Amino acid sequence: MKNLIFNSDDFGLSEESNLAIMEGYTKGVLTSTCIAPNGEFYGHGIKEILPEISSIGKGIHLNIIEGKSLTNPSMLTDSNGKFNKGFLYLLYNSNNKKLLAQIEDEFRAQIEKTMADVEIDHINSHVHTHAIPSIFNLVLKLALEYKIKNIRTQFEEPYFVPKLSKILTPKYPVNLIKVALLNNFSKTNLNTIQSLNSKSELKKINTNDFLIGVNFTGNMTKDTILYGLSALQKKENITVEILCHPKYLTRDENRENYKELLAVCEPGLKDEIQNLGFSLLNYKELENNVAPVVN
Repeated sequence: MKNLIFNSDDFGLSEESNLAIMEGYTKGVLTSTCIAPNGEFYGHGIKEILPEISSIGKGIHLNIIEGKSLTNPSMLTDSNGKFNKGFLYLLYNSNNKKLLAQIEDEFRAQIEKTMADVEIDHINSHVHTHAIPSIFNLVLKLALEYKIKNIRTQFEEPYFVPKLSKILTPKYPVNLIKVALLNNFSKTNLNTIQSLNSKSELKKINTNDFLIGVNFTGNMTKDTILYGLSALQKKENITVEILCHPKYLTRDENRENYKELLAVCEPGLKDEIQNLGFSLLNYKELENNVAPVVN
């Protein structure tokens, strides 16, 4: 059995994202999204979009990278309460107890805000900040406390797309570095989950086995999607999550994201995914049927 969760990040960050996610679910292969609690268009998404796609999987996209914070953590924000630190800052300071306490308070506020509005079935984070093991441990603690049973991990099986247009880009070598770093962190985090689950007859936390979407971030077209799945075709009893960032094309900087919207809505993509042996579903449906195997 090969389960595939096709997720769009960044719900609530912009109107372009919200509208594209609705189209990607109603006309394409999206099965899931994740909500940024501090997004400028959070209210628009909650009130106007989710009622139209109520069956879509809904996660929380914990965000300490951009936008306005909910708790004004002094080590992460400027004088206006806007986040102004990046992934490398978080990594370098990941064992700072004061910083971790501020992150926990912010994550807790974001979780409680979102859970007051919608039922959440999984957790992930903006720019993969929760992959950093000390931050992952915080998220694991909060997931147990708030009874959220699914957390994204980021292990991506390396794969190659034999098209120069996919690899001769400024982002591609950077993405390879990201994959190596996140794969290393994910091995640690998967061991943490496995250790936790081994102490109980019932799994307390589920996760995906593989992720597709970092290697070709910003270039998740039909080709990169299908080549990524083909690399996993021979594996059995796995859960794969694909992540993408579709947006409507209303501004020039959305051009790459608009291509991702076209990709997830491309006719025939669903059939090709199923021909590779993958069943499309979301985390809630997965939880109610077969739990993913943690390698």
